[in-house]
Amino acid sequence: MTQAPRLLFPAIAALLVAVSAGAQGARPAASGKTAATPRMTAAPKGPIAAIEARGPNPAGPFARLTEVQRDSVVESTRALLGVRYKWAGTAPERGVDCSGLVRYVFSKMGIDLPHSAAQLARLGQPVERDTSEMRPGDLLVFSKPASKRISHVGVYVGDGVMVHASSTNRRVVETPVAGYGLKLRGVRRVFSVDSAGASGN
Repeated sequence: MTQAPRLLFPAIAALLVAVSAGAQGARPAASGKTAATPRMTAAPKGPIAAIEARGPNPAGPFARLTEVQRDSVVESTRALLGVRYKWAGTAPERGVDCSGLVRYVFSKMGIDLPHSAAQLARLGQPVERDTSEMRPGDLLVFSKPASKRISHVGVYVGDGVMVHASSTNRRVVETPVAGYGLKLRGVRRVFSVDSAGASGN
């Protein structure tokens, strides 16, 4: 009667060893080489391409405008000449500051831009700081000569000239880019021109 229990214990021990070996076999090899699980991932797009692919974007940027709309941006910007400067202002009837002017003009095209020169300096597509490369509607961002902090923005309107809300002149003025007192730190293009829709349709 005592023989059966004696045979049972080795059988249980053997079973436990087999289970333990199976569990160890399921662990990754010590070398770290494991069978890779196939994953389907889309190739990432560049930031500009990804934004531009969305097409016209009311939340802006990067929107597509026709040439007529682009010209309208310039006309709307020049229409603000003489409007008084007001720090943090975003409406012509009460006054605008530099980024408030930009925000107001582009909002008329359905492009929602931040009310911050520093944030505008990071939006859209960078453009060479050269009037041969700049296009009407590009944003010009500036800092004080001894600083790298972006503190001012204007709208390029062509022919080497920009329109901006000047705290010195206390109003919106048109100024040649060359020789302007602040340091031009960058040019940003926050919309593309769809030449196929030049008729404005």
